[in-house]
Amino acid sequence: MAYRQNGQYPPSQSPRQPYPPATPPQQSYHQSPQVYPQVVIPAYPPHLAQSPLLQPPIRPHDFTTSAVSQQVPPHYPAPPHANFQYGGVSATPGSPYAMPNRHPDSYASPHSLYPVTLPPHSQTQVPPRPSQPVPQRPVSQPVSQPVSPQVQSLPHTQGYSQFPTQPSPTVQNSHNIPKTAKAPTPRPQARPSPQMTGTKLSQQQKQGGHDNSKPHVDYQVLLLALADEYLDAAHSQATLIAVSQDEHETEQYYKLIATGLRCMEALLKNWRLAPQTEALVTLRFAKILYEETNNDTVAETILSKGNRMFDLKYGMQQLLCRIVSKSNPRAAMKTVDGVIRDIETYRHTGWEYAFRLLRASISLSPPPHQDLVGALHNLQKISSLAASCGDKAVSTIAAVLEALIHLQQSTNADSIEHAQRAIATARSRQLDPEIRGIPQLNSVIQMIDICCSVLEYDTNQSSQKLKEMQRSMDQDIHNPKWKDDGSFALPLSAGTMKSASPREPRHDGHIFELTMSWLPEHDLYALCYFLSSVTLSAKNSQDGHKAEKYLEEGLGMMKAGLSSPQGISESLVASSSRIHWRRSLYCNMLLQQVFLFCSRTEWRMANKTLKEVRSTLAELGDSVGDDIRCLAEYARGIIHQAVGDIEAAMATFHQPMFSLSQATSKIPRSNPHRDTIILANLNLVLLLRDPSKADHSLASETLSILGPHCQNSPNKYIRAAHSLISATVHTESTIQTKRDLHQALQAATAIQNCQITCIALTFMSWKYFRGVIGEQSEKSAMAARAMARKADDKLWMSVTDDLLAETLDRQGKSADAQTLRAKADKKLEALPPALKMNKPDGTGNGNLSTNGGASKKYV
Repeated sequence: MAYRQNGQYPPSQSPRQPYPPATPPQQSYHQSPQVYPQVVIPAYPPHLAQSPLLQPPIRPHDFTTSAVSQQVPPHYPAPPHANFQYGGVSATPGSPYAMPNRHPDSYASPHSLYPVTLPPHSQTQVPPRPSQPVPQRPVSQPVSQPVSPQVQSLPHTQGYSQFPTQPSPTVQNSHNIPKTAKAPTPRPQARPSPQMTGTKLSQQQKQGGHDNSKPHVDYQVLLLALADEYLDAAHSQATLIAVSQDEHETEQYYKLIATGLRCMEALLKNWRLAPQTEALVTLRFAKILYEETNNDTVAETILSKGNRMFDLKYGMQQLLCRIVSKSNPRAAMKTVDGVIRDIETYRHTGWEYAFRLLRASISLSPPPHQDLVGALHNLQKISSLAASCGDKAVSTIAAVLEALIHLQQSTNADSIEHAQRAIATARSRQLDPEIRGIPQLNSVIQMIDICCSVLEYDTNQSSQKLKEMQRSMDQDIHNPKWKDDGSFALPLSAGTMKSASPREPRHDGHIFELTMSWLPEHDLYALCYFLSSVTLSAKNSQDGHKAEKYLEEGLGMMKAGLSSPQGISESLVASSSRIHWRRSLYCNMLLQQVFLFCSRTEWRMANKTLKEVRSTLAELGDSVGDDIRCLAEYARGIIHQAVGDIEAAMATFHQPMFSLSQATSKIPRSNPHRDTIILANLNLVLLLRDPSKADHSLASETLSILGPHCQNSPNKYIRAAHSLISATVHTESTIQTKRDLHQALQAATAIQNCQITCIALTFMSWKYFRGVIGEQSEKSAMAARAMARKADDKLWMSVTDDLLAETLDRQGKSADAQTLRAKADKKLEALPPALKMNKPDGTGNGNLSTNGGASKKYV
């Protein structure tokens, strides 16, 4: 993966720089330690690997097929509100509309099915004789065509020779002509004006005169065109409004949306449309009401009307279920179940995929409406049905979603195993050409696989999988299937949609495609940088701080994506959701950077970054989850603790959000709130160990309460930290202390965490080899010093240098001891002033010799 060059970050539209290459070979270690956020210097918790940010919800689009909107004919008049220059691009000279167009909407535009068909003026028309004046044509209104309230005037006559000559299929009102009226016989040189079609014959026509003043206008097509233009103009500015959050621009946006809705409403109320056109307009009208307004009742009412075109009927039912799920998820689930039964009866397999995916997404609603069993059941049904129909892509996405549910929602201890089994099913089809051609699907499979390895605490395997993902992302960086809105299509076999409507288009030999929505290319690459940093944070102190370099690249991409985002034509709600996700990812990246700085005692940089975190949280407002706020407060507490501000640290850890009553076993493993509460209380125990504290006696009591939470936690880092702190607190029994130290060292070695290993070795050397003259005491002190250097922790490097110097002094190696003390003093100068107090004096007295090492003030 290529890093930033010449100070330039990749553009926000699409990261067209190559993904960072594999890491250059560094010095190898047989036991690679893992720096993680436990107790002393917390790094980002492993739950981040299963955070929703790493698995953004993949949701199905409306099960519809896009159609390119037809361009508005140049002879149409400009709309009355054409002067709405909604903070955007100026009108192109010569354009009939003073508003920017956007890319074709993902929803089919109904007026594209009915092209404008205006007859041309006759080129052989004979002008009237001067001696016989042409009688004036009386003004008459069409009987069967109501005038749109948005169109009050028509332009001057123009030539229409470029349009077809057949009459428009949407105007068939000849039945309104009175039976007593006699149709005049037209002259061979001229034809009656199209305006008279379906109306009473004027006096001029009865007298054989000519009326060429105005062309015929199809108001149905005109209103559809106006609605498209107003909606396009609004959606083209949605991204900029979501970033700026300007009230005036937001008001102008909703004015354009309201005008477009009025055009469609006038069309539906005042005209009798063809059934297919009416269904399409109704569906889009309801969809805009659902996305842009709070008029859910109106949307439900118009969607309740039935029709006999099953594709549009299913589309309406799916949108109706989405609307109902906003207020009553349980009722929406029952409605979807009923539709699924009907679909199974008619064997409309493609729509069964769509509704079962919808059922799974509604089942993942927040408690108490959550139904994980129902979600997994529907995904397994999709997988088996897709396998029997030969839809490999659909079967793969069902397995991916099943793995995500196990990672994000499950509270079982074997959730990781279930997720690995599901992702193995998806990987078994990954080599199929149909799957390999979908870069979004390949990337999400690899990312979930890496997350499983991180949660299994297998750093070597996760690093290997990370290199494979980076190689794959490098190959797909110029793949044409990346879309600006993040959507991707799953091809369906011909047999799946054999009963589909004839109006559905064919793509690459497939009758239908199931569209899913995820992340655009720019956001996905930024997320991969973040995941790379999380995966390599365990070896950040050994490979040249590579985790921090990946994080800097990701932060640069997110800053570019927030300051100058790519304009995507979509609703303001969708744009706001996308910008909110980017800010959330940016906040998580900053938190990861804080913990990486803490892991190598860069407290000043950590505090500076934490201020930026708090600023970002203020921008996000109340939409931020408790888990992110809890992590930010935890980071503030450990920074206070590290720089010696003990009172501020204790006040932080005593906040209600860190109460042990909230650390219940019902919290999903993906939520880091429970583990953050446990870590905060473990640090509080270390602070209470100071005998000068008034509540010193609460240390043992708090640790006893923490015992069951730590021992039952699936987090191996927490179990190792708990054993280490128990060894330093319960010092009355030598056997118990040795047992706790052995468990801590064994757990830290298994997860390759050099920080906990360093503290455990330092405490063991001080407690059992202090004052002992011999080779064993020297080896113990040297082992602790080597592990501190491996952890790149300046604090513990200073402590272990002093400890080894004291041991060498007792063995008569004064010169070596003096050299080590000079190195220790030099490292100590770079630390906060509060950490220099009670420095060991080399005689066994001081902070190290009286309270079990530097744990009291430094942890």
